[in-house]
Amino acid sequence: MNSNANVAMGWSALVGVVLVAAGLVGFLNTGLVGTADNALVRTDNVHNVVHLLTGAIALFIAFGLKGETQANAVIGFGLLYTIIFIAVLVSPTLFGIFSVPSNAAVHVIHFAVAAVSVLVGWMAKARFPPTPPTHQTTKNNHPTPPKPHPTPPP
Repeated sequence: MNSNANVAMGWSALVGVVLVAAGLVGFLNTGLVGTADNALVRTDNVHNVVHLLTGAIALFIAFGLKGETQANAVIGFGLLYTIIFIAVLVSPTLFGIFSVPSNAAVHVIHFAVAAVSVLVGWMAKARFPPTPPTHQTTKNNHPTPPKPHPTPPP
């Protein structure tokens, strides 16, 4: 396994564990994660479930996928978090879905997960050769006709 693929797997595993932990700790409503005004990362139960689900996705990417598929999935995860970042930045309650508005720490975390995921995915993807075309073409860019199968002698 190449080092970039190891980084993709390690990053996905780290993000998955942190997101699952944040989701679980959020249900405890601590000063670290929860609904309290002074919580470092303000979340409610719906936001905690989102963390559990996206954490599970990241863990699947880390341990269930390999090679170029894993690299593409890490990029996709980064794009998902880019959408989440923009949506929560535009509406800190995610258009009324969250009962607690997201604070600056949540925005920074969403942006960091998005940016690092895309970068790590691209690094991992760069280690794989481009996929060859599925058909050959002639000089005029027309598909090469299939070769006839030899017929057995009678």
